[in-house]
Amino acid sequence: MTLQQMIRFPGRSGLGLVALGIPVVMFVCLSFTAPNFATVQNYTNVNAQIAALLLVALGQMIVAISGGIDLSVGSVLSVTSAIIVSVDPALAVPAALMAGLCIGLVNGIGVTIFAVHPLIMTLATMTFVQGLALLILPVPGGDVPDYLEAMVRFSFLGLPAAFYWCVLAAASAWLLISRTRFGLRIFAVGANDNNAARNGVNVTLHRIACYVLCSFGGVFAGLFLSARVASAEPTMGVQFALESVTAIAMGGVILAGGIGSVPGVIAGTIALGLMTNGMNLIGVSPFIRAAATGVLLLTAVSLQPRKTIGA
Repeated sequence: MTLQQMIRFPGRSGLGLVALGIPVVMFVCLSFTAPNFATVQNYTNVNAQIAALLLVALGQMIVAISGGIDLSVGSVLSVTSAIIVSVDPALAVPAALMAGLCIGLVNGIGVTIFAVHPLIMTLATMTFVQGLALLILPVPGGDVPDYLEAMVRFSFLGLPAAFYWCVLAAASAWLLISRTRFGLRIFAVGANDNNAARNGVNVTLHRIACYVLCSFGGVFAGLFLSARVASAEPTMGVQFALESVTAIAMGGVILAGGIGSVPGVIAGTIALGLMTNGMNLIGVSPFIRAAATGVLLLTAVSLQPRKTIGA
């Protein structure tokens, strides 16, 4: 088997032995080196820690498959956290979803209709939305609605709520991109938007929809994370933009579009979650963790085929 085949199997999934093997190797290594890693309590903690990242990464994957990138998704998470403690509890979820819809539409329209580069467009949105979150909630605190807390604190068949959030999100994303016309069309748009347009695909509409779905991923991650800690934090999502891109890149999603899969994103998210958990158990500085995330992103992108990503 060649190095290219190890990195990526044939097809549009982007999966390869590297993407699938990294979380397995990390799990085995941490089982022997990190104290208290191989415990039920720690596995539960890891699941809860990666749930929010998986929600964000699945949305990021949808945008990446269509040929874009969304740096504002972390700020969407932050503003969601600020909104749900600042409005009537009955309106918390609808208000957060409406905010996500508006942010996704702004990103999608800016990228597709006004031809702003996705990096610039979503970077500008990220800055604005993060400022909005701080304006709504200048300091951490507030009361998260009880029904949201109940949705992240239950257990069923001995498994925590975070597990079911992950399963529902992954299944929904898989069905969307693998079993619908919309999924087939965003792969076509990401692979070659000109050819897709010639075959009757509304490229503009599909790309806008991808940015809206990505924002919704940030909203649900914000709902989950805020309910999990039973408090709001206006900068809660700062690290999620980089981590979500790193997770999908590690999972074989080609950042230029047209290639990616839900299993790959799950593998990349688990690998990143295990790295974070292991460093916490060993006592590694969080600053080193941030640096390691950057190194992983650079490595993952460097391993992607140059002719595919256009470099």
